[in-house]
Amino acid sequence: MKWDIKGWAALQILAFVLFFSWVLGYWQTLDKGIFWWFNNLLTTVPGFPKFVAIINQRWVDGAVAILMASFVLHHALKVTGRERAKMGCLILLMAGCFSLQAAAGKALPIERHSPTLVYTDAARVSQLAPDIKAKDASDNSFPSDHGIGFATFLLFACYRFPRRYLYVVAPLVFILAMPRVMSGAHWFTDFVCGSIPLALITGAWLFHTPLAHWLTESIVTPVEKLLLKWRLQG
Repeated sequence: MKWDIKGWAALQILAFVLFFSWVLGYWQTLDKGIFWWFNNLLTTVPGFPKFVAIINQRWVDGAVAILMASFVLHHALKVTGRERAKMGCLILLMAGCFSLQAAAGKALPIERHSPTLVYTDAARVSQLAPDIKAKDASDNSFPSDHGIGFATFLLFACYRFPRRYLYVVAPLVFILAMPRVMSGAHWFTDFVCGSIPLALITGAWLFHTPLAHWLTESIVTPVEKLLLKWRLQG
């Protein structure tokens, strides 16, 4: 409800460091190493191309979205009244923040090809597992829209979920963000230095200023009325 200058500045600085360390080229060796490590597995591990193709399906993304929503629902079922309405507001805020971050990412004057387009001799999932349609290339991979969704969810989990949830959510987010990296559609830094900084900046303004409290209070009453209407209809 009040300005937290230290927390606000810390997140802004961390976002700045991650992004500009990438701009200055400090992540190039790690980026290349991670890509080629996964790419070599595609040609040396039987069944790995099909596995990577499967986890890059749209229906898998949908299943992951349902899984993340279940965390919110699980917490919402443990609270009542106005707190439950605030959980409804949380979902609306998450959706709004994702949309704004995705738009900001597309507005960045950066054009970056995915590693499978940079290295023409790289193995392609679409060629090794042609019977399964999977994304393995992108003309504009930075930042990762896929990663923005996960980073946004992790951001809200850190600030709005019970601490014990993070032991599951944090590693799960990083695992689920990897399929696009494994297929070569995105660089590792598309997520770490692109998606995460956007989430950090959002977190700085949303949770270290009165903004989140003001937004929640402004929409919690309509959400309460909607929940009451559903309850009466049920």
